[in-house]
Amino acid sequence: MFSEIKKSVASGLLITIGGCVYLTCNEYGLGWFGSILFSAGLFTICEYQFNLYTGKVGYIACNFKDTRYILLVLRILLVNLLTSFLMGILVGRYFPVVSGAAKKIYEAKLNCSLVKSFISAVFCGILMYLAVDTWKRGKKIGVFIYIPVFIMCGFDHSIANSFYNGAALGEHTFTLANAALTTVVILGNAAGGMIFPLLIKER
Repeated sequence: MFSEIKKSVASGLLITIGGCVYLTCNEYGLGWFGSILFSAGLFTICEYQFNLYTGKVGYIACNFKDTRYILLVLRILLVNLLTSFLMGILVGRYFPVVSGAAKKIYEAKLNCSLVKSFISAVFCGILMYLAVDTWKRGKKIGVFIYIPVFIMCGFDHSIANSFYNGAALGEHTFTLANAALTTVVILGNAAGGMIFPLLIKER
């Protein structure tokens, strides 16, 4: 279990780095470039076989009866969220450019309807599953296609959102509205991640 926790912490750190580079580039009008550089995070996660919730949750659809795997995914989610949130607070404290950009992005997310956030998270879940699964099939270029697509579309990624949330620490952080947004995005990522496994699953 400790090994899985370490792999989950590593993913949280890498999403933090990806979030930092994207926000910084976006502040200088280079969001498209930041979205490509963000891909380095998932590339490393896949290469080292670290644990990222959005890269694992879709595979629950391959066997809904595998309770051990489901519990593993839940532990990964918890550690990913905690790591990225705490790192977001740290980065936001010492890197004002990142903090300012995170506040603008996260405020916009909080002002969206939960229905829109769920749909956004579903599309992100689809793209994350495709990025990871094409990697497993030997098509590593998929990471550098699907990740920029979800970022440039503004789709909601639960772990990246947790980093933005921490970096944008403020009066909104510990509110019911924020808790609802976080929950909806987590569920949307899960639903989206399971769509393609269910579509291609053989009976």
